[in-house]
Amino acid sequence: ARGNNPLPVIRPEFLATIAAVKTNGGRLAILSNELDLFYGDGFRAKLPFLDDFELIVDATYTGILKPDPRAYALVTDGLELNAEECVFVDDQLRNIKGAEVVGMQTVHFDVMEPGDSYRQALELMGL
Repeated sequence: ARGNNPLPVIRPEFLATIAAVKTNGGRLAILSNELDLFYGDGFRAKLPFLDDFELIVDATYTGILKPDPRAYALVTDGLELNAEECVFVDDQLRNIKGAEVVGMQTVHFDVMEPGDSYRQALELMGL
């Protein structure tokens, strides 16, 4: 996804899922261990769909990495939600387990079958 135009590698299922959540009144947040550290300054501006996310918590700035429970709390506190009201999606099992410890609903993202993972997330959200 690095480079001058990362949009061609963004999964269409991802964009459809974002649209479904927003259309149905859901809220979106990103919890990243290294978004800006890994991709660099200016990368976010290349991804217009990030405007659909109410909150972006990046350990580049917080210094708190998943699966530390404090990382998930930054999201729940920032959105003023209980952990049980959140659906956490991640491809790393250790991060899924961390979210489960704090009480979040989870989807272990399958990079080989992304459509199934997005469907599971939408189902957990009641959509």
